[in-house]
Amino acid sequence: MKIETGVVATLAYDITTAEGEIVENSDISGPISILVGQQSLIPGLDSRIIGLAAGDEKTFEIPPEEAFGTTQTAPTNEMNKAEFPADTKFEVGQGFEAKLPNGQSIYLKIIEVDEDKVSVAMLHPLADKVLTMSVRIVAVRAATAKENEAGKAMVKPPPPPPKK
Repeated sequence: MKIETGVVATLAYDITTAEGEIVENSDISGPISILVGQQSLIPGLDSRIIGLAAGDEKTFEIPPEEAFGTTQTAPTNEMNKAEFPADTKFEVGQGFEAKLPNGQSIYLKIIEVDEDKVSVAMLHPLADKVLTMSVRIVAVRAATAKENEAGKAMVKPPPPPPKK
């Protein structure tokens, strides 16, 4: 069976930045199962695996616009200068790491400064980065009615197969 929109694909993968930094690796986290067409991992992934079948391997680049976004397309927020440490020097382009209430990291980049307020772009830590992804298709199957209704794969993927 070949991958098409609406099937469940299980894949082993490596994701790195153009600089070679390892972002994620299924040897560490295990393979993932995705409902193709639901943008369940990285938006640009689904279109790049269409037509592949179990056992196929492929390496491709995903531009920032199809991965974690860009500074230009990021959501923005206006913040009071008082929300920053007292010794902060506010300059356009300066960045800060912050934690969301759920503990996830977000990067704030100053895009405008006025007397009392600062406008920031709220960026994923991998925004503006080109990613390289290598995938190996472990399995492809039809999605169940429950998975189609939920919009995601509902099963835990099998353990990773041995490396070649």
